Amino acid sequence: MTSIDAIAANPSVAIDDTAQGAQSTTGSNSQIGEQTFLQLLVAQMQYQDPMNPTDSTQFLTQTAQFTEVESLNNIESEIKAQEASSEVLEAGSMIGKDVSVATPSGTPAVSTVTNVGGNLSVDDSVGSTTSTTATLYTSKGTQEPLRLQFTRMPDGSDGSKHWQARAFVSTTPIAGPFNVDFDASGNLTSGDITLTSTQLDQIPDSSGEWDPNGVRLNLGTSNDSTRLKVGSGADSLTSFGGNGTDGQSVSGVVTGVEFTANGPLLTINNQQYQLSDVTNMNVS
Repeated sequence: MTSIDAIAANPSVAIDDTAQGAQSTTGSNSQIGEQTFLQLLVAQMQYQDPMNPTDSTQFLTQTAQFTEVESLNNIESEIKAQEASSEVLEAGSMIGKDVSVATPSGTPAVSTVTNVGGNLSVDDSVGSTTSTTATLYTSKGTQEPLRLQFTRMPDGSDGSKHWQARAFVSTTPIAGPFNVDFDASGNLTSGDITLTSTQLDQIPDSSGEWDPNGVRLNLGTSNDSTRLKVGSGADSLTSFGGNGTDGQSVSGVVTGVEFTANGPLLTINNQQYQLSDVTNMNVS
């Protein structure tokens, strides 16, 4: 009489044991992957009852199921690759754009720097003005719009170009004039401007809510594409945001992109944010 091994007589035991071993390699994932499916199929063939082997139709059905699972996995991988490529293109297109990013930290941060750049037209007549509005944040997260006005002054005898800058709340001046000077090539020579906390305290209902060192107006350096410079054509003075927040969002120009395994990271105001956190892009 042919004897049958106890395991072979009960193939479900072997299959269960194999499945448990396979599950331990896949963690808590409830979906059956390719490796697990193959282990189950091999276990079923290895421990089948030799007196009652697996029906060939059943075997072909299981093989077809495996092929289907493999195809679905390949489709999923392709979709993920396409999504990653789309994110790369989208993130790259945001460089130089003014965007808003959700920051659900709930903790406001006071402004200590705001970025001002663009072109001051060398064709402007003496006494003409151009302005931009910078949004500053108090330590309580309140947004305070500040108007920055630049007035054209006479050129120097050496060909240097000169403006004077003032800071206004509505029509009330709170700081300035500050000299903003350029050499004959249009490069800034006078450096950044600092608005003191005393000057900022003049903004209604904001006294005592500013950083003790005030707010620096960053006008850029020679290697900064968004720096304040002098050139022909029209004025295009622009505020590019700063480092203050209301605890819920951040606005500023995207100056760089880093591609990571978790998706692109956008550099805004020297901080990095997820692409998925972008809530708005200013296309004007």
